[in-house]
Amino acid sequence: MPHGTFSGERQWWPPDPARVLPHVLQPADSGTYAANGASTVRRGSTQVPQPALALLAFMMALAPFGDTEYTPAMPAIAQALSADYGMVQLSMTFYLAGSAISQLVYGPLADRFGRRRVMLGGTAVLTAGFLLSLVSFAIWPLLGSRLIQGLGASAGSVVADAAVRDAFPAERRQRIYAKLNAAFALAPAIGPVAGAYLVRVFDWRANFAVLAALGALLWFSVWRWLPETHPDPDPRAIRPRHLWRTWRHILGTPRFVIFALLGGCAVGVVYTALIGAPDLVINVLHEGSGAIAIVAASILVAFVAGAGACVLLTPRLAPAMILASGLAILLAGSLALLGVALRVGAGGSLAAFLLPISVCFAGVGLLVPVATARAMAPFHRTAGNAASLLGFVRMGVAAFGTVAMSVLHQGTVLDIPIVFLALTLAAALVLGVYVLRERQG
Repeated sequence: MPHGTFSGERQWWPPDPARVLPHVLQPADSGTYAANGASTVRRGSTQVPQPALALLAFMMALAPFGDTEYTPAMPAIAQALSADYGMVQLSMTFYLAGSAISQLVYGPLADRFGRRRVMLGGTAVLTAGFLLSLVSFAIWPLLGSRLIQGLGASAGSVVADAAVRDAFPAERRQRIYAKLNAAFALAPAIGPVAGAYLVRVFDWRANFAVLAALGALLWFSVWRWLPETHPDPDPRAIRPRHLWRTWRHILGTPRFVIFALLGGCAVGVVYTALIGAPDLVINVLHEGSGAIAIVAASILVAFVAGAGACVLLTPRLAPAMILASGLAILLAGSLALLGVALRVGAGGSLAAFLLPISVCFAGVGLLVPVATARAMAPFHRTAGNAASLLGFVRMGVAAFGTVAMSVLHQGTVLDIPIVFLALTLAAALVLGVYVLRERQG
């Protein structure tokens, strides 16, 4: 089987420009340097500045940091606002719903007006949502503020994904996506540590005060240092007829849909763990709030190990093999977690549950960068729209996972394993159907 192929497919990476979106692809990317020493990439006759990876990582990381930074405070929020814990879990669902919906807006806007202006606007909305959470006095205002945060947070992932597609040569993108996803892992791993400290020393509102300050810092950083990586805006990008044609073309690309769904199932595992872990640790296993920091550190090591393995394996293994390996690891971890829950129940130790959860996160870290790079690969001028639809699908699938967690919430050790396994089997089914389709085609 040729390198980078599924069985039965002649070649799927790199995409053949004669077959994939020929009317929008530009000449091959070539790295160069501007006269002032700034790194650029050439697209046709245009030199595109390359944004700093640290800034792109900050753009991607603030939202997931905010997701986990407040999760240790969820039991305290339920008590302070006199709300059921399942209702507090819905705060994540509201966030993901806002994020999924706004993905469809930020992409076209980024293609029409440029990446930088859209990122500034989205960061302002995100910061406003943090401030509204800070002053919430009941569960429904809190849910509304989380919806607003979702509406703003998705700008970071859309613009970062599109900027990488804009500014970096094709052969570097998967490694860059892996590095950015490592930052995506680091942020939610640090979040519970910071959140547990803040809620213990101050109260739950301190979590959102810190997030509002970080939102303001991100806005200033984008304003000061993010270059415009899309120098040729498309004036048709927000016209309904053109938008519909573009979305139809992107969603009509089977590989995009497959890889977006795969990424969505993996991201769903992440968000399921985020809202389920505090309940498991504090209310089910009756560990102290400090144990959440142990969970966060273990998840961090596992996720970064998976993403690091992806960086190392990218030049050595076909993308199909990396995807299959990540999915196999995720399935093994999900089955092991279910086995532990059935065998030891609530009387088990935290370590017994933490080991299979960490295995799952290693699989997620291996799978997500490849799925992201493969989904974005065929698109250039429509990279913003592609990133929007990618985020919409991923956040939509993740939202269904959090809804399932809230609806099925019984306060038992089975809550997380059941949803983990359902998402993993869905990912395996999607990949299996795709492989069979390619073999038959």
